[in-house]
Amino acid sequence: MKSLGAWVVVFVVLLGMAYGVDHGEVKLGIPVFVWLALNLTVFLFLLARFIGRPLAAFLEARKDGIAGDLKQAKERLVEAETLKAEVLDRLSKVEAEVSEIHQRSETLGQEEAERIAIEGQKEAERLLQRVSEEISQRETETREVLAKETAELTAGLARDLLQKSMTDADRKRVMDRSVEALRPVDREG
Repeated sequence: MKSLGAWVVVFVVLLGMAYGVDHGEVKLGIPVFVWLALNLTVFLFLLARFIGRPLAAFLEARKDGIAGDLKQAKERLVEAETLKAEVLDRLSKVEAEVSEIHQRSETLGQEEAERIAIEGQKEAERLLQRVSEEISQRETETREVLAKETAELTAGLARDLLQKSMTDADRKRVMDRSVEALRPVDREG
């Protein structure tokens, strides 16, 4: 109904315009200005009907498509901003973790170096202790060997000296003393 009223208004306006152009001729019993207004109204109606509606539908669809694309673009922009914020947050966390790992590795490296130095010092002390003990043991062994060899040499020299300087009477006296020293042992046993 609304559309029909609009076309009536268009016809009346065109009729007024056509009346001003030519108002004397008549065709088929109808004045030419009426034909002119009617012809122009029908042309505009057909134009609106067959071109205007599809064009309006196309433009409406295009408008809806653009609005949808704009809405999607806004949503994607919001998503992109969210992702950007998330990535920046993750990046800052990763940078913090890298910094923390770097500090921990430096601390652990220093602690390990100190531990190795202390362990090396302890090992050096143990080695020095072992070397000192080895030196003491070898010194003791060497002294024992030297004492034994000295005793053997002294005994050998004394024996040689005694054999050379001892007379038969001295030998008999030493033998008698040795026998007497053994007798109390035989009596007790």
